[in-house]
Amino acid sequence: MSTEPAAQAPVFTFTARLNARLQPEHAQELFVEPLSAWLQDAGQGDAALGQVGHSPDGEVLYVDLRIALQDESEVATVIVALEELGAPLASTLLLPEGEHDFGRMQGLGLYLDGQNLPEQVYETCDPHEVFEQVSRCIDGLGDVCSFWQGESETALYLYGQDAAAMEQAMAGFLASYPLCQGARLERIA
Repeated sequence: MSTEPAAQAPVFTFTARLNARLQPEHAQELFVEPLSAWLQDAGQGDAALGQVGHSPDGEVLYVDLRIALQDESEVATVIVALEELGAPLASTLLLPEGEHDFGRMQGLGLYLDGQNLPEQVYETCDPHEVFEQVSRCIDGLGDVCSFWQGESETALYLYGQDAAAMEQAMAGFLASYPLCQGARLERIA
């Protein structure tokens, strides 16, 4: 009788690069924690936050998830799980044999001008009000999932099934709220 411990199943590790502009704490909450819990409950592996890619001015451009599986055949199941959690279009699995694109959610970046509006606008308007009102406008269509504050602008990142529908739903608010004057919308996924 052998006294050596039973061999562990080999672990297959790879990266899921989310085309998501999420602060690390938001990526942790929206993707890492639920995926890790699901993998652990199923006895299939674990997930952790990996590299976060930034633009030269510090804006998050993507978030990597490091995924370890007991069985390589579970990769397809992980893709389904990430898409159910809201993985944006043009996300990519970085596998040893190559890349595989996945993701279904569309994304918009709403960039508020932080320096060119009249001083009175900055004194009387609140970016939190923009967050709350945009969230209300797109309720049922998508969510404001994260934000970024740069030197000259602040961005809110919205993800949902239909970017055009989200844009249309908030158009009235964006046109009427003084802090949104000069704002730009950018398709990010």
